[in-house]
Amino acid sequence: MIDNIVKDIRGRQNSLTAGDIGYRYLLRVLDDAGRSDVIYDMNSRSDKPGYGYQLAHGATALTESWQSFRNVSNDHFMLGHLMEWFYSGLAGIRPAKGSVAFKAIEIRPEPVGDVTAAKASLESPYGLISSQWKKTGGSFRLTVEIPANTLASIWLPARQASVITESGHAVSKDSSIIFDGYRDGRAVFEVGSGKYSFQVNN
Repeated sequence: MIDNIVKDIRGRQNSLTAGDIGYRYLLRVLDDAGRSDVIYDMNSRSDKPGYGYQLAHGATALTESWQSFRNVSNDHFMLGHLMEWFYSGLAGIRPAKGSVAFKAIEIRPEPVGDVTAAKASLESPYGLISSQWKKTGGSFRLTVEIPANTLASIWLPARQASVITESGHAVSKDSSIIFDGYRDGRAVFEVGSGKYSFQVNN
């Protein structure tokens, strides 16, 4: 199903073909499937109607239409679904599967396209959750804050040959950080509450 959706989007040169109701679910499906690359490609172009197009035509707030028509509302949140992906995909803050109220957290940032940095935070029922990352050359740095009485999975873009540190020290030497294997091109670690600064050198 996901492959067919991606094929259809790519076949339309990454154009937006969904509206107010369907677009949120399209983003959700692509994000959950790890296809933030497709989301980025759809929304970063300025030559076809969409978010990039609105910016290219001088919009300073969301418009009512993808085409940025000037004779309709030009301060309108109807097409604001991409904001959810900024948090859950780009910055990577999401509740773990089956978790209630962010008791278990996933930090799974998506460094896509030519984006070199992202930062987001939210106030959960357990406290502040924050994620900030920066990509420079062959290095990826992720700083996170996990609130008290919660657990988090940290997904870092890394290969088995990558050197991974936390606050300048090898993660393998920190017994409070549990390595949970490699999945989908990521090294996954389980951590408790606190502030962490991970760095991946490839």
